Amino acid sequence: MAEKPSTSVQFTPYEISLCLYDVERTRLWKEAIEDVVRPGDRVVDAGAGTGILGVFAALDGAEKVTSIELHPRFCKLIENLAARNGVADKIKVVHADATAVQLNHEIDLLICELLCTGQFFEPEVQVVNHLRQFFKPQAQVIPRRVESFVQLLDAQEELYGVQIDVDSRSMLLANDETVSTRARYDVIDLMSPDQAEQVDSTVRVLARKSQSADAVVITSRAFLTEGLVTERTRFLYNPEVIFLKEPIFIEKDHWYEVRLAYAYGADTLDAEITVKPCP
Repeated sequence: MAEKPSTSVQFTPYEISLCLYDVERTRLWKEAIEDVVRPGDRVVDAGAGTGILGVFAALDGAEKVTSIELHPRFCKLIENLAARNGVADKIKVVHADATAVQLNHEIDLLICELLCTGQFFEPEVQVVNHLRQFFKPQAQVIPRRVESFVQLLDAQEELYGVQIDVDSRSMLLANDETVSTRARYDVIDLMSPDQAEQVDSTVRVLARKSQSADAVVITSRAFLTEGLVTERTRFLYNPEVIFLKEPIFIEKDHWYEVRLAYAYGADTLDAEITVKPCP
């Protein structure tokens, strides 16, 4: 297993803005917040970005919202957004690392949109685990649960007439071909006090045809509430393609074991991925 990843990664203003203008993603989060927040709630929006989710909570009746953001540029933006929407008196902006911040109040609802396919790159789990110490007994978390899936892939390697040598990419190309069934390899229960901060899972997939597989493709979905699920949107949960160290030839209708091991928040390059025939 790779070393515990740094949780101080700051996404660029461009990337954070993409979240705001991802209409489907933001609409689903707005709906989830409307369903869960109650009048008088003390809400924390961890990794607040533009602050839009905390503003939704304030407009829906939260008594106080603490918006925790690591990027100083966005701390000022959150304050401006709160003022423009008449909730400046409800929102407190804290410039801090949400995996280490200390609060002087308890939490009724934690909103944490630090999601990434496979839960690579983003410290969602570490943030929730740290802030759990401030939860009231019936505290809620949005999202409640994250699931990730894996398939074997025969990946496109030629682009622009050139053989491209890459280790991973966050998209599928036109000539990528999935060559196995899909298997769920991970479930992150963000409501559980015992949620680990790494995954080490082995699952079985069935080959659909006989050919070479040189990569895996990972997809994810998040249960914002039990009845509200978000999968791929314009910016959220793009498929993650990770190339194997060595291609493997698979035979149609044979089963294969896929093992994935990595710490949440790690780079895809730090993941240990092996594929072998089932015994």
